[in-house]
Amino acid sequence: MLFDLRLPSSKPLTVGTMTREQLDAELRRGVDSIKAGKVYFADEVDAALAKEFGI
Repeated sequence: MLFDLRLPSSKPLTVGTMTREQLDAELRRGVDSIKAGKVYFADEVDAALAKEFGI
């Protein structure tokens, strides 16, 4: 039996392709994240990327 594997065809959003409402929503998510204490130092991000991608 064969299965058809399909990856989502959605493209990442870029500021240039976003509507004003989409941009506002993304910025709001970022501010809410910061207010909730979800912040990372650059060293933490570097370490996480190094671990995930073997950099």
